[in-house]
Amino acid sequence: MNIWAFVWLAILVAVFIGTYLLNKNTPKPEGCEDMSECGGCNNIACSHHSAHHEEED
Repeated sequence: MNIWAFVWLAILVAVFIGTYLLNKNTPKPEGCEDMSECGGCNNIACSHHSAHHEEED
């Protein structure tokens, strides 16, 4: 197999790990709300939609 394939794979893995670590260490923006209280859209497929959290009587 060509050595350049391994070089590109190593570069892509390094970029993935680098961006993952940068994202993990980024502080949460001020004013960021809790998604469990989300009710702003009409996307019923979203797991945060209030229709999925209704309690039955």
